Amino acid sequence: MKRMIALMIVGMFVIVGCGTFAMGRPDVPDKPANRPPGAPVILEDKSAWEKETYKCTFYSIDPDGDKVYYAIKWEKVDDKVVSSSEPDDPAVPWRGPFTSGEEVIDTHTCCESGDYSMTVYAKDDQGNVGPSTTLTVTYKKAKMLQLPVFAHLLARFPGLVYILTKVFKI
Repeated sequence: MKRMIALMIVGMFVIVGCGTFAMGRPDVPDKPANRPPGAPVILEDKSAWEKETYKCTFYSIDPDGDKVYYAIKWEKVDDKVVSSSEPDDPAVPWRGPFTSGEEVIDTHTCCESGDYSMTVYAKDDQGNVGPSTTLTVTYKKAKMLQLPVFAHLLARFPGLVYILTKVFKI
């Protein structure tokens, strides 16, 4: 009889789940970690050079649907090395917030001819910085024809420049 009672008690522990262990909290799935936004997509517009100003459009998609901030770093490309830049550079402020996938327009003014590197960083409103995208843009400043005859004419008749710009719509 004692043996039967002992077996029943052991059976109850097995059925209930070993006593107090069955009283624990049920497994709750962990909240998935917030993911950073994807690399920005730069929609390059080669016809966008208007004198010294370059205009481009870009966007980034956050997989969690968070708001997105952007930092845009422009650097002149040297003959050998492009200096590296970090997204936390205080000289490059974060702009936003923008909706995930919303197209943002940026303009940049150049004063001298050469290659420029445009790096776009994206981070979500949780502070997660995603991968960056870099685009190299070439700006060629128009050169004037250097002939002594024209220089002499322009010095003698300063109004000639105004007339020529109106005639040729420069």
